[in-house]
Amino acid sequence: MKKRLWGRALSFILGLMVLVSATGCEKRTEKDIRPEKDDKIVVGFSLGTLMEDRWIRDRDIFISKAEQEGIEVIVNNANKDSDLQYEQVKTMLSQGIDVLVIAPNDSVSEAKCVKAAKEEKVPVISYDRLVSNSNVDVYISFDNHQVGQIMAEYLTENVPRGGYIILGGSENDSNSKMLYEGAMSVLQPFIDKGDIEILDQTWIDGWIRESAYDFMREELKSYKDRVKAVICGNDSLAWGVIDALSEAQIAEQVQVTGQDADLVACQRIVTGKQALTVYKPIKDLVEKTVEVCIALKNGDEIQSDGYIDDGNYKIPYIYIGVQAVTKDNIDETVIKDGFHLYEDVYQTE
Repeated sequence: MKKRLWGRALSFILGLMVLVSATGCEKRTEKDIRPEKDDKIVVGFSLGTLMEDRWIRDRDIFISKAEQEGIEVIVNNANKDSDLQYEQVKTMLSQGIDVLVIAPNDSVSEAKCVKAAKEEKVPVISYDRLVSNSNVDVYISFDNHQVGQIMAEYLTENVPRGGYIILGGSENDSNSKMLYEGAMSVLQPFIDKGDIEILDQTWIDGWIRESAYDFMREELKSYKDRVKAVICGNDSLAWGVIDALSEAQIAEQVQVTGQDADLVACQRIVTGKQALTVYKPIKDLVEKTVEVCIALKNGDEIQSDGYIDDGNYKIPYIYIGVQAVTKDNIDETVIKDGFHLYEDVYQTE
């Protein structure tokens, strides 16, 4: 009887030891995991669209660079829907992001995305498109004023006299206005002298190629014999313009400029259908943005190149330099940088 009692007591003690040991192991495991999870930076990357080639490139390079830095990235594409972008941002905030990087679909509407992030004390980087009236922590983009200057300098050198048409991007995109101002800073003296006449100008809502084509086709009914140069907000708009010029059989008589160095634009340049694009090194933009994400998470001071007015606030502005791309230097720019492959640009395969 005594042996059975001792046996039961011993079994109870051993069971209790196992239970305590198991509980202790579970607590150690939680304690070991938590610091690693808390230290990892989680960035929400909200894109207004992926319809243009360049935004796909932005996304892919951003994910790759962030992974190299040990940063977790949550990416959403709003597909040009501001309401959807707002809902996506709210979801990312609920997932515990540390920094929001936003390329807004609409510079005005997406202020509510920034407001939602601020309420959660999450810092915001406005990525290549400035969110208006929202007081983001920093705006990182290219020198969009310089983009317009480069286009106009090339055209005034090669087409110093004649009729010009300007197709800007979306009017609600601050980049469109900076490009326009940059172009006009070069064109205005020629206009004042009477050497250049702006035949017409417009904004293309949504940066839609088909809208650029429709606009240009209508313009050619009045200005087919007078237009000598066209400044376009990007390469997609240039594509629509060149299609309209080709239909009118005057594409080779009109100089057209764009930006982004899209592959099809580079192909048009080497075949002489487009005069110039502006190469914007996305890799440099992404690297700077990831660097600032880490700084914001750590509470470090942000070093900016200047400030930009978002309508209500002066926003720290970091900008990346850009470069003209023509048939003469395409090998030494986008191809040398690996932005596009030689065989893709020249379609040698």
